Amino acid sequence: MDGSGAGPVPFFLVTVSDRWLRTFAAVAESGSFTAAARKLGVGQPATSHAVARLESALGVQLLERSTRGLTMTAAGRLLYRRLAVAFAEVDDAVEAARRVGTNDVVSLSVSTSLANFWLLPRLPDFKRRHPDIDLRVITTDSDDAVGLDDADLWIPLGLERPQHLEATLFRVERIVPVAAPTLARRLFGGRRPDPGRLLEAPLLHLEERYRPRYNWERWFADHDIALRSSLGGYRSNDYSLVLQAALDGQGIALGWEHIVTALLDDDRLVSLATPIETDQPFPILQRTGLATIARSGKVEALRNWLRDTA
Repeated sequence: MDGSGAGPVPFFLVTVSDRWLRTFAAVAESGSFTAAARKLGVGQPATSHAVARLESALGVQLLERSTRGLTMTAAGRLLYRRLAVAFAEVDDAVEAARRVGTNDVVSLSVSTSLANFWLLPRLPDFKRRHPDIDLRVITTDSDDAVGLDDADLWIPLGLERPQHLEATLFRVERIVPVAAPTLARRLFGGRRPDPGRLLEAPLLHLEERYRPRYNWERWFADHDIALRSSLGGYRSNDYSLVLQAALDGQGIALGWEHIVTALLDDDRLVSLATPIETDQPFPILQRTGLATIARSGKVEALRNWLRDTA
């Protein structure tokens, strides 16, 4: 007793590992232990174990597991909302500190196909307009590092973006079937075919490792063409390889207009239908806050050039 008549105040110290919190945030963002493990570079059992340890330390269930997957409980949603903001601030501060003395370099992360077929031919124009900016291009065919690596700007492949990044429109999504001129002449006599005839042709498929954007099944559905079986043909998770197969005359590919325009202009590919515009535009993503202050003018210059050139 302390003489005041009140009893001692109980005090409980619960140690919570930062690694458990990071793991839980990754699971909450990705929706599965497997995807979170891949993002964190650890095994799936370690991810599940870390979340279980966190739940045990807090004495509350954060995730509900079922055959349909994972869903957050009310406590899990509350924790994740605050962790997302806190981790974004921490990562931003670390990034700002790490980049002291390297403010002349601006980094852009894009897919391999966008780099090869859209960006590289236009880089001389960027250097003429901005000779004071050293540009570093990071190529990737996964969205796993968007908002997590050391890039300043990202043009992602998929449809979802981390909450701590802001978006600027890069390009609307316009898609058109394309083929090598020799293959188009052999299959269709050099004339633009009816959409249904493409079912008879060899098709080239992009197998994406993230949420798909658009594929042949959707293209045929948009033309009211019923599929009686699954579509065969060459498949790759690298769009550069899909386009190269089209250039080599191996089949017909879906061409994202901003990537294939130069190939169409040079008659290396021909369009086989009217382009379709979807409601899923491509954004340019960037951080906000401390990490962008030192080079905000140069990052903004690159972002504006990308937007205006596109």
